[in-house]
Amino acid sequence: MNKTLLAGLIIIVLMIATSFFGQYFAPHSLDEHQSVTYVVDENGNGELTVPPIPPIKQYPLGTDKEGYDMLAKLLAGSKYTIFVSLVVALARLLLGGIIGLSLGYMSKAKPARTDKLPIWNILNGIPIFIIVWMIMIGITMNPAASPFYMTTILAVILTLVGIPTVASTMKEKTMILREKQFILSAKSIGSGHFTIIRRHIFPHLLESFLILFVQEIVLSLSLFGQLAIFNIFVGGTTKYFDPVQYVSRTNEWSGLIGQARDYLFIYQWVLFIPLVAYIVFILGFHLISIGLEQVYKQKFSKFSHI
Repeated sequence: MNKTLLAGLIIIVLMIATSFFGQYFAPHSLDEHQSVTYVVDENGNGELTVPPIPPIKQYPLGTDKEGYDMLAKLLAGSKYTIFVSLVVALARLLLGGIIGLSLGYMSKAKPARTDKLPIWNILNGIPIFIIVWMIMIGITMNPAASPFYMTTILAVILTLVGIPTVASTMKEKTMILREKQFILSAKSIGSGHFTIIRRHIFPHLLESFLILFVQEIVLSLSLFGQLAIFNIFVGGTTKYFDPVQYVSRTNEWSGLIGQARDYLFIYQWVLFIPLVAYIVFILGFHLISIGLEQVYKQKFSKFSHI
């Protein structure tokens, strides 16, 4: 197996397994709170403990400013980071793929020239996070809805704004593929449209769908991070006053990063621990994407052209 692909798969499988089973091995739960304590030992020496606590044996990843275990917060938020990105990418691929494949096959136009810019590509040039920000900014701060409901709203919006990109990509690939000789031969013997799409076009696009799925996951994760810069967190944002603070309701990783930006020069572990987890997760899918491209390139390069 390709080493790059294997490395990416190992990273992702380990992180998903940790998300499912890590809570059973974590020393503290999300509800446990480390308050300010003053303990006097038998020699009369006192020790004052004030959160945030740096990483120690009792708290392997330390605590946040309120005294909650960072490991417990990471495990709780991992489900939102992992599964929301997977669901958004899958929904984009299914809806955008069906639309793009249908438009590409049924369109009477010829494949676009490289020097001609399709209208869909112009629309794709609009930063998606700006569109999402304009929609979410009015409803994400201190929402009355549950975190799950707010997560669903964000997932639907991210899916809808990402469909044109996927559809445009699959449309161009389908338009090129439909001109191949084996497709024209299938039409000449009377094969129906559905049969041609199911038996000839889709199998040849399967590799493209798989690579695009992984790439869409990376794009979704990147959007989470961009939105978190503007305090729009997955599941909603709790805003506190005096002083003003923005807190993620779900402990999703990009939300933990966004709410900890002020800790860059103090209590760095509160910022860098979720940041490292977030980067490693994105890196895992990036390696899978590169590995898949290498595998399919090697696969097709073994066959000589007749």
